[in-house]
Amino acid sequence: MKKPLLEIAVEQQVIEPECDEKELSLLVVEDDQLSREILLVRFDGMFRDVYSAADGEEGFRLFCEHRPDIIISDQLMPGISGLELMHKIRSTGAKTPLILMTSSIDNQILLDAINAGVERFVPKPFDFDVLTRTLSRMAGEICNERLLEQHRRQEVEQLRHQDAYNSMQQGLARRKERHVVRHDLRNQVLKGAGGSCWGINVAYSPRDIMCGDGYSVRNLFDGRQLIFVADAMGSGMSASLSAMLVTSFFNYQVENLHLWETFTLRIFLKRFQEYLSSMLLEEEVLSCGFLLVDLIKEEAECALFALPPLLLRITDGSVRRVPGKNPPLGIYAAEVRTDSVSLRDVAELLVMTDGVTDAPLTQGGSYREVIESDFRVSPTLASFQRRFRARIDHGELDDLTLIHLQRLTFHTEWKWCDEPDLTPAGLSRTINEFLAALASESDLGPLERDEVELVLTEALTDALEHGCYGIGRDDKAGELLDAACEDAPAQRNVVPGAGISLSAFLQRGAGNPLLIMEVRDNGTGLPCGAADNNSVRGHGLRIMSRFCDALFSGGPHSCLIILKTLEGGNTNADSK
Repeated sequence: MKKPLLEIAVEQQVIEPECDEKELSLLVVEDDQLSREILLVRFDGMFRDVYSAADGEEGFRLFCEHRPDIIISDQLMPGISGLELMHKIRSTGAKTPLILMTSSIDNQILLDAINAGVERFVPKPFDFDVLTRTLSRMAGEICNERLLEQHRRQEVEQLRHQDAYNSMQQGLARRKERHVVRHDLRNQVLKGAGGSCWGINVAYSPRDIMCGDGYSVRNLFDGRQLIFVADAMGSGMSASLSAMLVTSFFNYQVENLHLWETFTLRIFLKRFQEYLSSMLLEEEVLSCGFLLVDLIKEEAECALFALPPLLLRITDGSVRRVPGKNPPLGIYAAEVRTDSVSLRDVAELLVMTDGVTDAPLTQGGSYREVIESDFRVSPTLASFQRRFRARIDHGELDDLTLIHLQRLTFHTEWKWCDEPDLTPAGLSRTINEFLAALASESDLGPLERDEVELVLTEALTDALEHGCYGIGRDDKAGELLDAACEDAPAQRNVVPGAGISLSAFLQRGAGNPLLIMEVRDNGTGLPCGAADNNSVRGHGLRIMSRFCDALFSGGPHSCLIILKTLEGGNTNADSK
């Protein structure tokens, strides 16, 4: 079994040997030859190296050459004095301990010596025992200081390895959380009654690495959708473990539904409660919500356990609340009450954790006071999030999870359609005509106009290349490596029977109008999750998603539905 990174790092640290006086070096500067030789003999065995100089100039040269650990110098010498030598050494930035030998110490010499950083004074004629003890104490202080510095370096190194280990673990925890939560229907068009289309978006914003929220959006074997959101009690690792465990169990149950004789939400909830009774601690509870969606019947069955109410915006602009009827789940089973929700006239539905409703407003109070008014005027999840971010205090947020069911087709008063010529010039002409028509119908700001133009250019070019010229993803990647790749599409033949259609609608049920653009071609359709992968085609979709509220795709013939809230030029792409 591999050892943890931190354990390996500690084992690999190099522990230096303890500092020894005999490992230090000494510089003796003494103009009297006899005294100098006596000092050399006396201290030869006490230090690793002993250097000697006959005057201050030579002493400075030897200092620069050898960088001794201790310096002992006479004060009165020909040339520069001991104090002047000390000043020159200090001017280099060195903090080497200095011992000054002098026969007379007046106040001025004492003051100058202190300013020069002299550590000790030894009177002359010197007493060898006193000098030996002085040097021994100074050497011990140096060794102690070096040992302390060595320990500090080791602690810093250990902390550095520990930080690296913690960062690695946090990264793994984040990957695990992202792996456990599921969204089977990301960016996919879902078919409903009467040819209606729907889409599901998720906004998942953990406050910390260890998130107390979990969610899952699953497509069932019978064509229905089952949505789950969890908010575990507390914070930190305990809440994160609970959220990840219950989300994993939910996914496991969904993936094995084909083994059930019959499936009902109540039976599913009964098994979920049985699991919680064995997993949760006695004092723990779980807030969660289940939503079983049937788009063919245009109805949903929901069970909320201490979550904020469901919010539904009706196509006429009104908002309905569906409050939960169940307390939080714990280890003791309780009767579950569900609600039946009609989706017949619903434009959008929002389920969320209480991190959203409890978020503090910058002006005081909580977001639950204004959530309905913001939801009423926000036709997409992205536009709702922009309003949320503009109102709340970002310094005190909890984990945030929002799951949004969005109707994509409406009966609208304004509709615009065209089938462009299958050339780059034909696409450009269609886009300009559409923008002119849209500007006459809606208050379109300059920035919004540029964003719509960019999104449509990407969408129609993608439809032309892949749907009409039959350029595969591998072919496109190869062409991008060719300097003349811009000319490549014009040189290709159109696939027989190919065509492109652009349809646009304005839905005015919310406070701001929703622009719905639908691009269709006769190609093979977009691959599942194309907007999230690193393919060439996915790259274009990611560019589009930067400047619109949502993208949904469907097949087998390629259909791309683009949603953009029109806010009269008050949008900012950097805030999305």
